[in-house]
Amino acid sequence: MKHARFGFLLLFPIGLLTACAGQPIAASVAPASVAPPPISSPAPPAAPAPFIADQRIEARRLDASGTPTQARQHWRYILALLPRDDEASAEIARLDALIKARRDAALAQGETAMIRSRTAEAQTAFLRALALDGGNEQARRRLIELESRAAFARQDRKDVRTRATRAMGTEAPEDER
Repeated sequence: MKHARFGFLLLFPIGLLTACAGQPIAASVAPASVAPPPISSPAPPAAPAPFIADQRIEARRLDASGTPTQARQHWRYILALLPRDDEASAEIARLDALIKARRDAALAQGETAMIRSRTAEAQTAFLRALALDGGNEQARRRLIELESRAAFARQDRKDVRTRATRAMGTEAPEDER
């Protein structure tokens, strides 16, 4: 008896579908003399004023705290929403010049430190340049060069230790093992 009830429940939706299948579909066709309404492009949405106000506040705060790259990003958000915003354009130009000057100073410090064989100072300066301008190839190349020099120096120190221990007789040469 239970199976019969479940069989009916399974057939019920199928029966509804077949009953609906026979019904005619009503299509609304507009008369030929009536022209369709003109398609107008929607007006661009108004820029969200609270968001823009928050971005301005945050950009000014970041600029005052000495993080010009982050401040520039917030001004760019504003300029993306308001392409003709004079304040945002001026701030971006000012911050670009500031970032470029700081990046160039960091690169010069790194080059000077490399000449004086101050590896840690050079690395710090080149990392600072990359923090300001992540795509700077000169800083990237110099960091790779410094890492290569450090790797060669480590290997040289290891070789010197190995030769010293062999010379003292505390280790057998590799050929005799």
